[in-house]
Formats: sequence, structure tokens, C-alpha cells
Amino acid sequence: MSNVINIRNKKVIFLFIVTILLFSLVVSYGQYLETVIPTGSYPQALEYNSTNRKAYCANMGSNNVTVVDVAANSAITTIRVGSEPRALVYNSTNNKIYCANQLSNDVTVINGATNEAINTIPAGNRPSALVWDSVNNKIYCANAGSNNVSVIDGTNDSVIAIINVGYYPMTLICNPTNNKIYCANMDSENISIIDGVTNQVISTIPTGRTPASMCYNSTNNKVYCASWSNGRIHIIDGATDQIIDSMIYGNSGPQALIYNKYSNQIYYTNYTDDNIKIINGANNIIVSTIQFPVGTRPYVLTNFYPSSFIFSGNLGSNSVSVISGTSIWWTINVEYPVALVAIWIPSAIRVYAANLWSSSISVIRINLPGTEEARSQSQEATSFEFYPNPARSLLTICCPLIADHQTLRMYDVSGKLVRVEELNKSKSLKEIKLPLKNINPGVYFLQLTNVPWIEKLVIAK
Repeated sequence: MSNVINIRNKKVIFLFIVTILLFSLVVSYGQYLETVIPTGSYPQALEYNSTNRKAYCANMGSNNVTVVDVAANSAITTIRVGSEPRALVYNSTNNKIYCANQLSNDVTVINGATNEAINTIPAGNRPSALVWDSVNNKIYCANAGSNNVSVIDGTNDSVIAIINVGYYPMTLICNPTNNKIYCANMDSENISIIDGVTNQVISTIPTGRTPASMCYNSTNNKVYCASWSNGRIHIIDGATDQIIDSMIYGNSGPQALIYNKYSNQIYYTNYTDDNIKIINGANNIIVSTIQFPVGTRPYVLTNFYPSSFIFSGNLGSNSVSVISGTSIWWTINVEYPVALVAIWIPSAIRVYAANLWSSSISVIRINLPGTEEARSQSQEATSFEFYPNPARSLLTICCPLIADHQTLRMYDVSGKLVRVEELNKSKSLKEIKLPLKNINPGVYFLQLTNVPWIEKLVIAK
């Protein structure tokens, strides 16, 4: 009997060791499921407060918002809001989070510092989408049931206008270049374009059946709108509000659109065909199709800027795929992800996935910056080093295996591009001296073209 017990114990120990070794292998390779955070029931939307480093999760079934401390990576409080919260948006000017509540027909305002609900603003019938206009500090709320948009002053949280649009408005985006808000109306098959100053509809663009999602290309000033039922992507000139192209990219099912500023590309999910297509933002030509080998029914997209990484939440396979360029690098099992948000933490990117059916948030860790583990992930042998770090007046960039032409970009912690350096092999340069004049002390990120990881740089006084 004792021998049987010893054998069983040895098997348990063996399995435990194997599990630890496999987990260590996954961690060193670059991605793993870090933790699962309980939320209220039926989490629907996620938003990030970059000022106080918190993530917010709107829970439709329990009428509350879960607040996650990003540093501790755990839930710190729950905020009671209206009935069936559907959408969230962050106002960084006044450090407030706005939560649209579908069944109580109102918007809850949350103080980003204290995590308290400080106001409730009446909205139209079934408020379903929010967008923040950073130019004028206004919040626009699309009311699907009353076919209008409520305009909220971001300073005093009062409704300053109600704008009639098309039938069943469900999606909003902002064009800060021309100070316009675009509202996609699913049942009237068009887009209402709103002037950000006057709050008047200045144009209406036909789209065809069920315009479901939009994104804005800030590099080329274009708006992309996906029509679910006819599989079309409509491309709108942001200055003239004219459709400059309308192409069929599938039979049906374009579900989510996202713009990657780093590569000037648009990614969109084809829900019914289990793939993601990549559009060149300069010429609007499809450059690649990513067919899912393991992920099915891609539903939601997010990215972290500046980087080339795109994250796809796949409902059919209960997973999140990590995409770089045109390749799926990893797929991590979660539970029915309906919302994603990606944030920067020291030495990694964290992806938060709201799991609708399991009432939880899956937290995925992606190791990226300048470590040996992250470098081993690269599919190309590219050397990229710099010194000193911290730096003061001069930074030396070492890139002996540089391609014919590479671009080095420097971003601050808000994602703002502060420096661009063109690196050219024809000059036979293995080291580039980069003066740091007029660069304020602080934390910055360095990104080299075609290198998926990000290097962290500290500039000291």
C-alpha cells in the first residue's frame, strides 16, 4: 500500500514540475495569462484612465462599474451606476469617466481620482455609444432608441444640445483634424456628420446596410466605416466628407475596425469568414489577409500605440490573438471576450479582456521591451541597442544589422511622437549619435521600424 502511495506522490510531483516548467517556458517566450479578476455580471465595456492608472469595466447585468488598479492588477472598488451600462469613455481634461446606461436612459459621471459617481445626466432613449471630443471638451452620446445624439459639456456635465440623426445610431468617432463627429445610423443606412463647434448635422452620407463600426485615420485624415450586411468598407475624406472609395471586402460580417498609426494600416475583422484583413492607409489597398488557424469569430480589436501589435478578441474560440504585422504570434484562451483594452506597464503590455459569460476580466501579459526574452520573440534578426540609459545630453544608437532604410521614433508616455530619426545603411553607420536637446526629462519609448518590441528610455536632468 505504501508503495502505491509513493508512486502516486511521485506522479503528482512529476506533474507539478512539468506544469511549472511549461509555465516558465510560456512566460519567457513572451505571453501568458497573468490573472483573472472577478467583475459584476455580464461585463460589456472597458476604458482606461491614464491619469490614475485604472481600468474601468461596465457590467450590464449588475448595473455597476468595476474599478481595477493597474499597478496592483486587482479590483479595488465597485461603483453603482444606472440600469444596464453599455458604454464608457474617458475625459482626460477633467479626469472623469462617463458611463452610458441603456435602460435608465442616462449617463453616470465618475470622478477618476476618487472613484465616486458624482453626477447623473439625462440622455435620450437607450444611450448606446459615447465619444469624447478633446478639441471642445464635449461628450457625445448616441441614443439608439430616440434617434438622436446628446451633447454633454465636459466641464459642468450638462446637456447643451440634442441632435437629431438617422435611425438607430450605434457608433461614434471623432475627427479632431476637422473638428467633426461621425455618427453611424444602422437602420437608416447612413452616417450623420456633426460640426464640433455648432453641434449641427452638416452632411449625411449613405453607406448601405447596417453600418456597424468606424475608425479614424489621423495620418491621412480619412474615416473608415464597415457595413455588416453587405461586407463593404466605405472610405470617407475627412476634409470634404465625400466617399472616395467603397469596396467589398467579404460577403458579410465586417465587425470591428481599428487604425494602427504606427504602420498607417487599418485592420478589420471579418466575423463570418474568421479572418482579419489589413488595408494600407496610404492607398486603401488590402495588403494582407490573416486567416485564423485557431481563433474563430473575431469580434473586437484593440492595439497599444506606439507598437505594431494588434489584439483580437475571438468569440467563437474564446480566445485573444496577438498579431504583429501580418502574423498571429500567440493565442491565449479566455472566456467570450467582448471588450479589450491594452496598456503599458513596466517591461510589458497588459491586455484586459472583459469576459461576458464568466463575469470576469482576463489579464494577459505580453513581455516586449528590450529584454532577452522579448528579443527572442522577433522573427527577424535585428540588433537594436542604445546607451547610456538614463541619458542626459546625448544618446548613442547601435544598429549594426540595420536594413537599407529604417526609421527610429521616440514617443513620450502619452504616445505623442517627439522625435523621428532616419537611419540609412548607405552611410555605413553602425552607431548614431542622437542629441537630446529640447527633450524634457522623463520616460520615453523608442521604436525601430519592423522591430516588434519597444525600448524604454529615461532622460534625466
